[in-house]
Amino acid sequence: MSEQKSGDPKPEQGGRPKSLAAPYAAGLFSMGQAELLTFLVPLWAVLQGASPAEIGLLVGAKSLLTFFLAIHGGAMMDRLGTRRVMLFFTATTGCLAALYPFLPWLPVMVVLQMMIGFASNMTWIGAQTMIAQVTGGDPAKIGRFSFFSRIGNVIAPVLMGLLWDFAGPTAAFFGVACWSSCMFYAVSKVENPQAPSTLIGKISLRDVLPKLSDYTGSIKLVLIPAVAFTLAISFTRHATNAAENSFLIVYLRELGFSGTLIGAMFSTAEVLNGIGSLFVGRFSNRWPIPWLMIGFTAVSIILLAITPLLGGVFVLLALAQCVRRMSEGLVQPLMFSLQARAAPRNLQGAIVGLRVTNNRLASIITPIFMGLVVQAFGISTGFFVTGGVLLFGVLCLVIVVARSDLNKS
Repeated sequence: MSEQKSGDPKPEQGGRPKSLAAPYAAGLFSMGQAELLTFLVPLWAVLQGASPAEIGLLVGAKSLLTFFLAIHGGAMMDRLGTRRVMLFFTATTGCLAALYPFLPWLPVMVVLQMMIGFASNMTWIGAQTMIAQVTGGDPAKIGRFSFFSRIGNVIAPVLMGLLWDFAGPTAAFFGVACWSSCMFYAVSKVENPQAPSTLIGKISLRDVLPKLSDYTGSIKLVLIPAVAFTLAISFTRHATNAAENSFLIVYLRELGFSGTLIGAMFSTAEVLNGIGSLFVGRFSNRWPIPWLMIGFTAVSIILLAITPLLGGVFVLLALAQCVRRMSEGLVQPLMFSLQARAAPRNLQGAIVGLRVTNNRLASIITPIFMGLVVQAFGISTGFFVTGGVLLFGVLCLVIVVARSDLNKS
């Protein structure tokens, strides 16, 4: 056995890195990066005189390529190495963001949105894959990863808002490029948890093109009960968020609350989402992970569904939103942990890609369904019906878990 050189990193048991600072930083910058683009592009479109339909087209275009290529992206990380694929897409995101101020034409912006949406989502897929690989699915460590990721969600829009107001749109988009540069540095410092073969060798065109085997291999992972369960929970969780993003803000505006007040509510709730993830280790040591995921998901759905029953009282609405988001903060790392344990280490990227595709489907279906209900019966009924359908799905999961070995996880 060859001796380890003094300059080499000293891995912990199982080959895991001693320090998790770099993966945590990668999560912070990755999730924050998505928030930057979500915040800036609609403002830029309004400045260019875009209509509401055109703004909707731009927002929707961001998810299009991700829906079709997330599985391929995750498989590429397994095949070529998570770190170097992340570095490529991080650099791509920064370069594309810097192009926005110089290409203010709608067709070009739609293409940019499709490309940058895929690139930025690939960095988030990479961050999730990387933390699963370096922690081996440890719930407490993944909970801290979720906490730091949420910090990116909170501070990124504030920073970009300041840049937009005091330095202008061009500086704001260049700020995204700088943010991506910080993420590039953080990812470059992550100790590679994969086999040496993922770090060496040239990358050919065949390596980066989508393969049917990647998709069939990922879909076969659904046959693993823990994977199928987490996909169902993830779908329900994102469906709830899609309902919130589509109609909760509209409902609050109809009640007469200002944009600043609504923004403060959502920012506070996001902070509590991150704090909730810090308690994952304690909860998972006391109760089975599947039952925790079911319980907190049900709480989240119920608190959204009862929105019309809170009488338009802002304090009650804010309290419900904060508890809801804290519940979701507990579910996310538990979901990451269960999937990481269920899938082989060499398929961590594939399983994250499968989950992201599943999430995008929920984000597409739910607003359409709730929109039809709201149009036919009113917004209050929309909350009740959507919540009822999602709770029925959770009830089905209760029956499945009770009859399977998952309740011992």
